[in-house]
Amino acid sequence: MTKSNFPLYIWLKQHRLVVGGMLLAIAITGCNNSGTSQLSSVNSPSVANISDNSSLTSSPVSATANTADSQLKQAAVRVIRDYYNAIARHDYKQAYSAWSENGAASKQSFAQFQQGFANTASVAVKVGEAGRLEGAAGSLYINIPVTVTAVTTKGTPQRFRGSYVLRRVHNVPGSTPEQRQWHIYSANITPVN
Repeated sequence: MTKSNFPLYIWLKQHRLVVGGMLLAIAITGCNNSGTSQLSSVNSPSVANISDNSSLTSSPVSATANTADSQLKQAAVRVIRDYYNAIARHDYKQAYSAWSENGAASKQSFAQFQQGFANTASVAVKVGEAGRLEGAAGSLYINIPVTVTAVTTKGTPQRFRGSYVLRRVHNVPGSTPEQRQWHIYSANITPVN
C-alpha cells in the first residue's frame, strides 16, 4: 500500500459499517426493483422525494415497524400453538400442513409423520420468546423456542426442548397469500431427561 492510499484505507476501515450498510441497501433496492413492477415514484420514497427536514427514524415509522414486527412474531407463535393443538386433537393432516412445502420440509412422508405420534396420548407446548425476524432472499425467518410435554399411550411422561425456524415470503408483488403465511421450515427438538 502506498502512502497516498493510506488515509483512504484508514477512512474505509473506520466507516466500513456505514459503507457496508449503504452497499447492502443498494443491493436490496436493486433486487426489489428488478421485477416488472411499474409503480409510480410517488408511492416509493427516494432521495428526490424525501424532504430535507424529514427524519427517517421518526417515531411513527418506528412505531409502525415495531407493530408490524410484533404482529409477524405473534403470527409465527400462533403457527406453533396451532401445530401442537392439531397434534393434541390427532389432526395430523393439519399439523403436517404447518410444515413448508406441504409437509415435505418435515423430511417425512405424511404416513411417517402420523406414525411418529402413534404412541402419543397427549401433548402440550410452552412457547418461549420469539427471536428476531431475519430476512434473506425475499423471505423472512424467525426462531421460536419451545418446551414440549407429552404423555405416551402407556402413561409415560416425556419432555422435549428446542426450537423451530419458521419461514414466510415477504409481502412482494406476485407472492400468494399461502406464501405470505408462516410455515415450519426446520426443527431442532431433543428429549430432556
